[in-house]
Amino acid sequence: MGAIGDRRTRRTRTALIEAFNHLVLNRRERRIRVSDIIARADVGRSTFYEHYANADALLLEALSRPFAILADAAAGRGDPERLAFLLTHFWENRRRARDTLAGRIGEKAVRLLADMVEERLDGRATNVPLRLASLQLAEAALAPIKAWVSGEVPCPADTLAASLCRTGE
Repeated sequence: MGAIGDRRTRRTRTALIEAFNHLVLNRRERRIRVSDIIARADVGRSTFYEHYANADALLLEALSRPFAILADAAAGRGDPERLAFLLTHFWENRRRARDTLAGRIGEKAVRLLADMVEERLDGRATNVPLRLASLQLAEAALAPIKAWVSGEVPCPADTLAASLCRTGE
């Protein structure tokens, strides 16, 4: 069952992430329930829970793809054009971006980004423990994005992207 099971798992997880992303980008309600996700993905509740503990766990996996671009930048390996594209997406969906980067979920997002930065820094010399450096870089990347999507400080996406890419160097 190995390869077939792996394909089925990937297909199910992809369907759940796509359903979640669709709901996030197309619904006005802030809260997305597991029942909404499984209805959109056309899978059973038990299938959902075979893959994810809750909707927050699915959110974090859904964030891991765009956060990879941000983690590269925070670790000093960023591509300003790709990051500007991502930031434009955040801006176009700023209400959701603000919700995602705030509160309890925002704290989980910081930890996710720090984990990703830590992977990219592994083996690099840092002045402080690697985990501390990773958390610092994650916070340093997310703080200006939070201020920007809240409208606190206007800035072109490409300018912010270039700045974020320089931060991790």
